[in-house]
Amino acid sequence: MINSLVSQLRLRENQIFLVLTIIIGVLAGLSAVLFTLAIWSTSYGLFGMSPGPSRLLLVPAAVGLVTGVLLKNFFPDVRGSGIPQTERAYHLNHGVMPARVPFGKFITGVLCVGSGHSMGREGPSVQIGAGLASVLGRWLRLSPARVQALVPIGAAAALSAAFNTPVAAVLFALEEIIGDLNAGIIGPTVVASVTSVIVERSILGNQPLFRVPQYHLVSPSELLAYAALGIAGGVISLMFCKGLLWSRLLFSKLPKSTEIFQPAMGGLMIGAILIAFPQVMGVGYEYVDQALNGGLVFKTMAVLCAIKLVATIISYASGNAGGIFAPSLYLGAMAGGAVGNLVHHFAPASTGDPGAYALVGMGALFAGIIRAPMTSVFMIFELTQDYQILVPLMVANLLSFMISRHYQHKPIYHALLEQDGIFLPDPESRLSATARARDIMMQDVMVLPPESTVENAWKLSQPDGTQFYLLGSREFPLGILNRGEIEKAMRAGKAQERVSSLSYDPASPHIYPDQPLDVAIERLAQTQGLLPVLSRQGHRLEGVITRETVMRFLDRDGNGLNNHPPAADHAGSPDSRVKE
Repeated sequence: MINSLVSQLRLRENQIFLVLTIIIGVLAGLSAVLFTLAIWSTSYGLFGMSPGPSRLLLVPAAVGLVTGVLLKNFFPDVRGSGIPQTERAYHLNHGVMPARVPFGKFITGVLCVGSGHSMGREGPSVQIGAGLASVLGRWLRLSPARVQALVPIGAAAALSAAFNTPVAAVLFALEEIIGDLNAGIIGPTVVASVTSVIVERSILGNQPLFRVPQYHLVSPSELLAYAALGIAGGVISLMFCKGLLWSRLLFSKLPKSTEIFQPAMGGLMIGAILIAFPQVMGVGYEYVDQALNGGLVFKTMAVLCAIKLVATIISYASGNAGGIFAPSLYLGAMAGGAVGNLVHHFAPASTGDPGAYALVGMGALFAGIIRAPMTSVFMIFELTQDYQILVPLMVANLLSFMISRHYQHKPIYHALLEQDGIFLPDPESRLSATARARDIMMQDVMVLPPESTVENAWKLSQPDGTQFYLLGSREFPLGILNRGEIEKAMRAGKAQERVSSLSYDPASPHIYPDQPLDVAIERLAQTQGLLPVLSRQGHRLEGVITRETVMRFLDRDGNGLNNHPPAADHAGSPDSRVKE
């Protein structure tokens, strides 16, 4: 009877969750539609039909002052795309996103994209949809696991409505946000995505986002041209990713007092660009449509590709709220169209129309910048509904993806988070079933404050003879100090100097709590016997792993696969005592 009751409760919970995914699909679809309409209305209100040079110059900067105040004082967690923040909430915060996030992202995203910044609406839509799902799940007092599962469901639903590609939206949620194409929530994600598209199409109509020409492969040798496009896509992807990270780092090094003005600084630079090249304003999908249908010449597309790259980097790096999803498609259409024009000029009989290259270029740049190759393939297929595009698309995508991954090891969203001191788990460590570093580590560790004197550090090291010490604090670990350096300083008469003046290794290997046992052992072998365990958010010291803690774990659990943390040995091992 008890088992029957449990089964009924579980069935009822699953039914409630299914209904909830439909509600989230409706809400995410409405939010994406309203977001799009609000951007259109704002852009028209600020610029009109044919803005003059003074308006093009001043509007992005003036609106940047407003968004700077909002981002600094009210919505500090909605800068940039929104997709990295969504991944952070899913992997590190158990799906918890404050209620101010979707509200703040909507307002700042509308202002930034609507005022002409070279950014997209898809990334912000993802964060808005995920935020609404998270808030609704917590309001209904769902379990933490359910709340976490709702985040990619809301993200997929919002992206589905924003881009009108439900299958690609589901794949993006699985491939990018979760990092697992076999995730168990694929069913609810599909339901929410389809519901969202129904809402979007019932309001905006069932019109495709782009007018895509019919594609056909003229000759098998034409695949070489698509391979060249893939290589070009990989190079442009690298230029974009490296340039974005470098520029963002430059802005972060400006005085803290300028942070509130940085969006306006970026807006002023964007305004100067818009005077000469208004085609890079905002999302720019109307120019993508022209590139797909042969409405632009080679020189125009090549120049717009370069200008759009620079403008997007400035807009994003200066701290505005907008995504890089749409700019990556814009760059791909221009780069692909330019390559297509060039190839078609020299070999018109054996190559297709330039519009086909623009379409494949969109997929290649998306795969190279966003690093979601499966999403890229299905996204372009949904736009064309043509199987013939798959072969050249996969050739170009593969080359672009491989070049980008080889020279830029971290995907752009993860690299952006790491600039902020947040480190997401790798897909391999997420899926591994082995013991984790948190199960092996010793939480009670000796940490020498950097202001301690050499004499004090020497006295602390005498009772146990430990050979290595962590220098710094739990909040800001600086590196590993060798006991031999302390002894050497004592003999040199430096007893009253700070230990921070001694030679220590600030770049010693470290590990994160969720990484598996084999990685811990491999990295421990690269040290001299002490491996720090750091949190993914903020790099706070969580504990240390030594050869003794590994052996103790293996001896107790046999194969080390039982996920139970080792008890701290407060009476034995010298590296188990707190001295900070």
